[in-house]
Amino acid sequence: MTELSASQTRIEISRVIEEARNRHFPDDRTFRRLENYRAFFWFARFALFLLITVGSAVAEQPSKTLIVVAHPDDEYYCASTVYKMAVQLGGTVDELIITNGEGGYRYSTLAAAYYKKPLTSEAVGRRELPAIRRREAINAGKVLGIRSHYFLDQVDQHFTTDERDGARYGWKSALISSRIQALIRQEKYRYVFALLPRATSHGYHQAATSLAASAIQALPPNLRPVLLGFDTNPARFEPPPTGLFPQKWQLDYRYAFDRTTKFGFRDALSYQIVVDWMIAEHKSQGLLQTMDGRDPKEYIWVDLSSSPQAQKSADSLFRLLGQDVTHNDK
Repeated sequence: MTELSASQTRIEISRVIEEARNRHFPDDRTFRRLENYRAFFWFARFALFLLITVGSAVAEQPSKTLIVVAHPDDEYYCASTVYKMAVQLGGTVDELIITNGEGGYRYSTLAAAYYKKPLTSEAVGRRELPAIRRREAINAGKVLGIRSHYFLDQVDQHFTTDERDGARYGWKSALISSRIQALIRQEKYRYVFALLPRATSHGYHQAATSLAASAIQALPPNLRPVLLGFDTNPARFEPPPTGLFPQKWQLDYRYAFDRTTKFGFRDALSYQIVVDWMIAEHKSQGLLQTMDGRDPKEYIWVDLSSSPQAQKSADSLFRLLGQDVTHNDK
């Protein structure tokens, strides 16, 4: 047998391929049709894979949420829930903070040395703490996965249990309500987190939640998010005596988020560590530092007057949060 040259080999291979193709596909049209079918089949498989993968990821993300609180460290009460939603599930959570928090100067003894400022002096504390507490809130937000902060720069006069004291000492209630409404319209939040307005709680906490409630109720029903009230105390709800704005809170909490739930490699971590990290960012607030490791659960109430489907929407959120949440069916 004579040895074929390289060019002859290529010609022979081409001839064999052409004969095989002609045997199975009598014309070019049939051959091209089969190739098109094959390409479409692989494209369809890839598209279906993307649809399932992306669709599942989107379905697992919680709807957008706005936290409305009076002070720069009040996110403490919902910290684990926010972390689960924003960091672990990839949801969007923003925070609106009404006051500058300068009334906390009395508890700034440790921070005075850290920031090298005599913050326990009322004059110095009220001048310096607004900027300090703003930075601390942003840093704490990074721990919890909060996307954006909105600061309304209202006065933080003193501790009180009277929800009317905010307005008495200069809160611009109309501005606060309009800002909350504008954000809800713009961002289409489905949930608003606030602090449960117990009669025994800080009056500014009560006022912040009341303003959130009034802003929500002034919106068209199709735009209203569900208002959820957070506390670390599971006791039955006792409403404020003033009742500035109507709300319909259930007497018993509806959900409880367990901060002691383990996760991570070999379950070495817990949500309590996340909360402690958040606390550590608020260095100017010595009293908050005493809350380290104290409260094992976050309890959540539903304002049934906030949205036409308040209970159903809230149930949907806390089902998504999974085994970290227990439901109270009282």
